[in-house]
Amino acid sequence: MPRIFRHDCQMLEGAGHTTGSLPDADHAPAPSETYVRPKQKPLVRFGKRMRDPVNAFLARQSRVGTCPIIDPANVPGLVEAGANWQALRAEVEPLLRNRDAIPPLGKISPDHRRIASGPSWKSFFFQGYGYHAKDNEACCPKIVEAIDQVPGVVVAFLSIMEPGTHVPQHRGLTKAWLNCHLPLKLPGTPGRCEIAIDGEIHRWREGEWLVFDDTFPHEVWNTTSDPRLVLFLQVRRDMRLPGRMLSSAIYHAIRHSSFVGDVKQAVGV
Repeated sequence: MPRIFRHDCQMLEGAGHTTGSLPDADHAPAPSETYVRPKQKPLVRFGKRMRDPVNAFLARQSRVGTCPIIDPANVPGLVEAGANWQALRAEVEPLLRNRDAIPPLGKISPDHRRIASGPSWKSFFFQGYGYHAKDNEACCPKIVEAIDQVPGVVVAFLSIMEPGTHVPQHRGLTKAWLNCHLPLKLPGTPGRCEIAIDGEIHRWREGEWLVFDDTFPHEVWNTTSDPRLVLFLQVRRDMRLPGRMLSSAIYHAIRHSSFVGDVKQAVGV
């Protein structure tokens, strides 16, 4: 991992655990900082062309339904992982206060730059496609313990959206996994802090999982004066054997792609 994360852990050790909203002025990103997505590689373009027929097949293999919103009880381990969410929030609050050291998603993942072209959406990665950010995990042992209770985790990170963040409408690549959000700290100031999934508005509640199929169009806003902090997991969808076999093939293809390689290089895994 880069030095910035080791230094941040040292700050955490002496920061203590306090609560309260954080003034936007102290953490507002530089408005001139933008990230441009590079030209997509042939494998990525091919994957997007094949997305719809492949997802139609995976939908038929699903054992948890095909609706945009999935009951968290249908994802093994989620209920247990979120049971002590207040302790998870206490663990990451010092990190939140020093979040200027956390890299924007668009900076470390070029493939996300269409939806994360500025510095307001930050990401503190723990693991992805079998690779672990050991220094980041060392900062948050309770978070890691919670993640470990969920079988089939593909990606895990803290998703921080600064005041004024807007993630334009988009949809994910595959139905092979589900997006799982555990809100740890939500804004306490007026404004929109919500997600639209398949045209329907949903609002997070602290300590309550929101699980959804990200192949449906979705869009996110935080127009408040406070940051929004979510533990973000992507977890393998429960499917019949043919679906699991295809899901495994997709996993390994992405694991060895530049999509993952760029992030690995950026965070020093």
